[in-house]
Amino acid sequence: MSSGLFNRTGVRYEVACEILGAIISHHAEVLGLENSKAIADPTAVVAAQTAISEINGLRDGLDPKDSAAIESLIAEYGPLARQLNKV
Repeated sequence: MSSGLFNRTGVRYEVACEILGAIISHHAEVLGLENSKAIADPTAVVAAQTAISEINGLRDGLDPKDSAAIESLIAEYGPLARQLNKV
């Protein structure tokens, strides 16, 4: 395994962060659309805010050296990010 900036774990960490960022962006867009309505749906607002907070927590807690956790996150959240991107 190479040490330095472009080792496999480092690259996969960046992939994981991008996946989480895409999910956060989706929920931020939902939140923005909801807040632009004359009367926002409070359930949708809370759901979007909760999702953003939870995903931010995952991203902040992800250890860039923990390849098992990184791969697990990619496997779990990658499909969700792809699905949200299709919508």
